[in-house]
Amino acid sequence: MKHVSLQVQGNGAPFTSIADAMADGPRTRRSLLLSAGAAGSVSIVGHVRASAEDSDGDGIPDRTKRSAAFHRRLESIFGAEQFSGLEVGRRDLLLDVRYVGETQLVPSTKRTIVEQCRARGIHAQWLDYPRRYDLEEVTERYGTAVKDLLWGRRSFYAGEIESDLKNVALQLVVVPGVSKPGVEGRIYSHWMDTTGSGIDGYVNGFSVGNRAVVAERDDPLEEARLVFHEIAHLALCHDDDPENTGVMGTGDDVDLTDEEWERFRDGLSNVRDRTGYDVLFRPCLWHENLSAVLE
Repeated sequence: MKHVSLQVQGNGAPFTSIADAMADGPRTRRSLLLSAGAAGSVSIVGHVRASAEDSDGDGIPDRTKRSAAFHRRLESIFGAEQFSGLEVGRRDLLLDVRYVGETQLVPSTKRTIVEQCRARGIHAQWLDYPRRYDLEEVTERYGTAVKDLLWGRRSFYAGEIESDLKNVALQLVVVPGVSKPGVEGRIYSHWMDTTGSGIDGYVNGFSVGNRAVVAERDDPLEEARLVFHEIAHLALCHDDDPENTGVMGTGDDVDLTDEEWERFRDGLSNVRDRTGYDVLFRPCLWHENLSAVLE
């Protein structure tokens, strides 16, 4: 079996997918394709419905942007000092960030990502969730592997993320990495372990659909690269062009290429919660992971 391991400038941040959901047992090429076909039909219908009411293409329906009640709802959760409103005709990106244990992100990471997005026509808003989650409680109730946090009916995502936020914001969960020797500071992914990626399945970050998780970093620059990398996976794939110095390429710069920015703007509608199955139809998933596994 061919194994694929993809990282951001040696930081170990792999391309990730919904595949943790498939890690409970072996799947044949036929069963994977059948699952993808069934899920894709739902995703396409959802996209058509969303497009009809989403004039700016950012995945947030116009009626939601016009709703005073919804604005009050977000202000009540995040505070008016963080949430500055939504506008029809403007491409908005809400980043709903949840912290587990004593984790934190430095202000420069938040500022850099927001400023980069706004300079490229995306009105990003960084929304730190006001409640910090107790690590012991999260571990006991859900677990701390990628699948436990992002995927499934009993996951952290399913149990803790408010339903009306799942369709309008990208959820980013920040967790402490494990202390296990050899993989310190990483988190475990069943899927990456199955495909032989990461270090025995341990990775720095993981993204799936409209949600992602990152392990806390000590270095601010490494943190900014990792966080932006996982956010960008909302619409982008890895790029192995050595001249791409952005977070989807070599990772030298906390930035994207002009062409990637265009695709990122056009892909903001992926923020809609379609259970994650729609990522099966993203070309990068097949190119970087599933095609290698199924060979």
